[in-house]
Amino acid sequence: MTKNPDLTDNYVKQILTIVFLTIIAAVLFLPTRFDQATGWITGSVGSGLNFYWLYRKMKASYFVSDKEAVLHSYKGFYLRYLFLIIYSILVVILLKPDIIMFGAGLISVQIVIYLHYFYSLVRDKANRGNGTESDENKS
Repeated sequence: MTKNPDLTDNYVKQILTIVFLTIIAAVLFLPTRFDQATGWITGSVGSGLNFYWLYRKMKASYFVSDKEAVLHSYKGFYLRYLFLIIYSILVVILLKPDIIMFGAGLISVQIVIYLHYFYSLVRDKANRGNGTESDENKS
């Protein structure tokens, strides 16, 4: 991740868009695999909210002193995970989704980040072979 706000904004938008697209795909499975689809959807929503919250805290830390940024990081960390714990308990109690798919959904942002990274590596390697340069490397 970079300190360039435009690149960071674009990166976060790309990651959240891909997660959103997986949610749309899971909606298609609601009629046949309700528990699994509900698990993926609710887990991915929690993961996406957690990632967006982290992004907003990181962006806000650009404009404060180092000491305040550390304090915001600790508070944000504990509040985000408290939210995730409460969210997870409520989802499991109220909706009773497939717990494996719910857990997989909770790490969907991490999965997408890794896939995005590997895709970028392959694309950059292919572009170097063609003598072209990717958009992210032009600057």
